[in-house]
Amino acid sequence: MAKVDVYCHTSEHVKGHGKGNGGHPRYRCYACCKVFQLEYTHQACKLGVKEQTIDMAMNNGGIRDTAHVLKVATSTA
Repeated sequence: MAKVDVYCHTSEHVKGHGKGNGGHPRYRCYACCKVFQLEYTHQACKLGVKEQTIDMAMNNGGIRDTAHVLKVATSTA
């Protein structure tokens, strides 16, 4: 089994915090009390997807084009 180094932007004091709805492990930072996970079931939850969606919308990208490029559902885009 591989070891994954997990850290928050404020601290390295992070511990496991159960599993999310999709079965992926969740982590909790004890410095800022935030809970996060590294893997997501849905592509739209990943970091950077929201910013890419906004960039494509500002550059006249259509809903279907945006959904296809980001690999998310059209209802999400």
